[in-house]
Amino acid sequence: MMLHPHICFVLLSSSLRYNAFVTRPSVILSPRSRDQLKSLELGLNTFSGPIPSEIGHLQQLKSLDLGLNTFSGPIPSEIGHLQQLESLRLYQNKLSGPIPSEIGNLQQLKSLELGLNTFSGPIPSDIGNLQKLQDLVLYSNELSGPIPSEIGNLQQLMYLALQGNIGLTGTVPVEVGQLESIKEASFFKTSLTGGLDDLAFCKNRISLQANCGGLNPKITCECCTTCCLTNKNGQLVCGV
Repeated sequence: MMLHPHICFVLLSSSLRYNAFVTRPSVILSPRSRDQLKSLELGLNTFSGPIPSEIGHLQQLKSLDLGLNTFSGPIPSEIGHLQQLESLRLYQNKLSGPIPSEIGNLQQLKSLELGLNTFSGPIPSDIGNLQKLQDLVLYSNELSGPIPSEIGNLQQLMYLALQGNIGLTGTVPVEVGQLESIKEASFFKTSLTGGLDDLAFCKNRISLQANCGGLNPKITCECCTTCCLTNKNGQLVCGV
């Protein structure tokens, strides 16, 4: 069948996962496709270099998956233009720098996966604006400072993964412990201190992991399902 050369197709979803593409993506879309693209999945390739700031033009995106690549540098602030986004997956890259406060603009977001990168600095309090967020995955980065109490605003949050950020300090905020929606929370391999047993989510028998092992644990937690400690060889050991 021959196609008329002036017919313009509107691209609503693009999945290029599980390939071996290299360098960074440079996708040329017609203005109409750019304005209507709903899903862009480029995970599990070998893309490298910075995430292009032009990603902010795709303002109808609901799902963006760039995980399992070798993207580097910061998340562009233009990510905050994607206000229809429901899922943002940037895990297991070489991304660095602070998590941009503009992520707080993504008020339709349900899943934020930034684990296994080298993000640094504090967890932005703007994440507390994401009222629909269910999964907050920030593990194995270089985040530092206290857990913002604004995470306690996330009344639909089910999964909180902060483990592997040795620079996180202070105690788990009471506001976070009061989240009745949480099913699993991980705080081990951090520098958090204090007790968890008085927090409300302990009474809900959630899956809870923290540095509560050994004779002098950083965190006291009788309600934890898994306690971890760092042994004399510097190895993390976790047990029930």
